[in-house]
Amino acid sequence: MTTAAQPQVLYERRGPIAIATLNRPSTLNAMSAGMMDKFLEVLREADSGASGVKVLIVTGAGKGFCSGMDVNDMQADKKLGGSHMTWPRPRPDRQPVMMMRTANIPIIGAINGVAAGGGMGFALGPDIRIMSDKARLIPIFLKRGLQPDMGTSYTLTKLLGTQKALELIWSADPIGPEEALRLGLVAKVVPHDRLLDEAMVLAEKLAKGPSAAIALAKRAVYRAESGTLDIDLEFGTYGQERLMRTEDFVEGFKSFLEKREPKFKGQ
Repeated sequence: MTTAAQPQVLYERRGPIAIATLNRPSTLNAMSAGMMDKFLEVLREADSGASGVKVLIVTGAGKGFCSGMDVNDMQADKKLGGSHMTWPRPRPDRQPVMMMRTANIPIIGAINGVAAGGGMGFALGPDIRIMSDKARLIPIFLKRGLQPDMGTSYTLTKLLGTQKALELIWSADPIGPEEALRLGLVAKVVPHDRLLDEAMVLAEKLAKGPSAAIALAKRAVYRAESGTLDIDLEFGTYGQERLMRTEDFVEGFKSFLEKREPKFKGQ
């Protein structure tokens, strides 16, 4: 059980890599307002240029990644005579999924267990997702009389197309690791006890890369989702002109001429 001495989100640094762990294991890390506020605080800290963090890993404590909204945070709606329930929602610009997308640093999701409802939307929020062979994604919304939230319908539609997204949402059936991998919802499935190690391998590789180029590449890919070819070409020109002024570009070009691996400084 999480107490005052145990933050609802744990934050750990391993050099240029930060790890944010949702820490309400007794509820399978259900999303309380307090936990979401803490996660956003951690994310802002990690993404601040002064922090020195180059990659963020997001995972969960215990057997779950995130089981969706915490029913204990739901409140009777007085205006409707207390017969309906509401849940405090942040503004769109404060939604964790949106903030992960707009962050400059790459974010890796290490899905360690059940991710259900809004927790599934949260799990699909990181840029790259690695899944434990014991984890499951459960779009359970319709079984609770709800529609998808936390960006779930948007992400599923972008990744799978309209028909498959609707099939998964309407069936509300659990999605196991192998199916998630086949569908492209996750990049990799690994043995449960290797999950964080595998996430760290990827994080360490990214942390050694050219930070500005990585950030602009992330922005370019997400812009391309809703943009057009001419917009992408224009942004590509802007990005290249900006990156050619960095020390990392000089090092990358020099290492190519010298036939060696580049040593980027993130500058």
